[in-house]
Amino acid sequence: MRPYFFLILAITLCGCSTDDYKRSADRDVRKILRDRENRTLAYDAPSATDNATPSDPAPVAKSFSKIPVTPITPREPPAVNEIRVDIPYGPLGPMLPLPSTQPAPLKRDRYGIEAYEQRRRDELQLGPPLPQTLVRRFDLFQSLDYATRNSRNYQTQLEELYLAALDVTLERHLFSPRPFVQTGLEYVGGQRDTDYRSALNATATAGVRQQLPYGGEVVARSLVTFVNALNESVSDGESAQVALSTSIPLLRGAGLVNLEPLILSEREVVYQIRAFEDFRRSFVVDIGSTYFNLITQQQSLANRRLNYANLSLLTDRTQALYDAGRLSFLEVQRSLQALLSAEQSLVSAQQSYQSALDNFKIQLGMPVEETLEIIGVELDLRIPELELADVVAQALRYRLNLQTARDRIDDALRGVAVAKNRLLPDLSITGDVSAGNPTGSSAGDIENRTLQYRAGALLDLPIDRVSERNAYRRSLIALNRTQRDYDEQQDRVAVGARDALRGIQAAQVTLQLQAAGIALAQRRLDFSNELLRQGKATARDVVESQSSLLDAQDRYDQARAQLQIQLLRYLRETGTLRVDPDAGAIGEALDAARRDRRIDE
Repeated sequence: MRPYFFLILAITLCGCSTDDYKRSADRDVRKILRDRENRTLAYDAPSATDNATPSDPAPVAKSFSKIPVTPITPREPPAVNEIRVDIPYGPLGPMLPLPSTQPAPLKRDRYGIEAYEQRRRDELQLGPPLPQTLVRRFDLFQSLDYATRNSRNYQTQLEELYLAALDVTLERHLFSPRPFVQTGLEYVGGQRDTDYRSALNATATAGVRQQLPYGGEVVARSLVTFVNALNESVSDGESAQVALSTSIPLLRGAGLVNLEPLILSEREVVYQIRAFEDFRRSFVVDIGSTYFNLITQQQSLANRRLNYANLSLLTDRTQALYDAGRLSFLEVQRSLQALLSAEQSLVSAQQSYQSALDNFKIQLGMPVEETLEIIGVELDLRIPELELADVVAQALRYRLNLQTARDRIDDALRGVAVAKNRLLPDLSITGDVSAGNPTGSSAGDIENRTLQYRAGALLDLPIDRVSERNAYRRSLIALNRTQRDYDEQQDRVAVGARDALRGIQAAQVTLQLQAAGIALAQRRLDFSNELLRQGKATARDVVESQSSLLDAQDRYDQARAQLQIQLLRYLRETGTLRVDPDAGAIGEALDAARRDRRIDE
């Protein structure tokens, strides 16, 4: 017996190390790749096994933590908030109607001009409004409020978060006591050799199993059997047994590696929470970008209505000057041609705005047939005053996706440890204790003298570990990939933060330039009108001045919207966009629970 024992012990101690398994996998893969490369490329390409990989990476203690640390953004005054106005304000006096004298082909209100002016006049009327179609009027924060309740994409992200938490409930349940109950009914019979015995056996088993944290399982069960004889060849009877059994691994599957499914599911919940928070921040930026672009298009539409009205006045003036003999009819024709171009520009702007508005409804989760009116809101913008290095450091600390990429390196380290553990021999100890009732007694008469116990050890040598070897090699490659992904993510976060800060600076300069451009274009238009009145300029000069003013107004509105969009983008890129309920108007708009409580109160 001793020689065999020492032989088994020697084989166990001389088993392959993890480096041997790694070299074995590299050797087999290199052979396959070189053969395929020679046949495909006619030369030896750089082998996939030439890269250096860590031979025995050891996970640190934080790799096994269920809740990885997440740096919290310090509380600061919100960078974006709504300007609260206590006193209602509006335009002084009624809006001037459009000129009643218009060219014959342009009398039809096909561009919404008269409807727009009528709506503005209705706002100045006293008394309750007349019954009309329900119109939703949303500013930025009301848009966010509606989107968090109805956006399809937002609901999908909420479901992903729920599913991640649902996986944890299962893994936790597997490490808690799990009761089980089984019952069965069996008919037993035979022919001549068994004296035609037949009986009906009823069995019932109930117990509890408990999976141990560091490997193995303990099972406590009770078994009751009732025999009901169907003929005289078999006698009735009943038996019962209470048993406690356990199996504990000592090598393969033992230790913290047994907790890997639970640890991974717990950490995945943290990752999903981060991903959901990151999504909410991007969600705010996306909704805000679309909202500000809609405001820009809305203002562009108003500018073109005003441009149309001004060109209509210009047409009347040139017609009057022609009737007085101070201009040629060519100037009247130029004015009419400019008016037609303004009409086409107004129609295109209106069509573009309505299409963008419909797309915004889809983004909010609103039915496209509902009527939506976008209301402009003034924002209190806090422009960051940081250098590029400070911005990058801030982003590297607070970006949630970067923190997740960093924690996934710990996941990969644990994966290597788990794969390495799978290469070990299977050595486990088993034991069970049972007691039952004596023969001929009732099932409830369980006595100590029937006690039986058993203990043993089982060793399964690692003779065939090709599958485990390949899994170990894959875990090393996965670790390298995770590290590279984290390095690339760092670079992308740094580039995004630097670009966002430069975008804010460029938008500020652009806004100042376009404000100066509007002032210059306005003075040019006033000067052209005065020269036209004196007969020293042509209608072309006024048309060009009016077109320059329209372009300057459009560029200014675009620059103003771009500055607000760039600020939101900067906050997202640096990970400092707070969307919690205490972070100002944006956080309040995203907090459905707080809104519901406010409504109930």
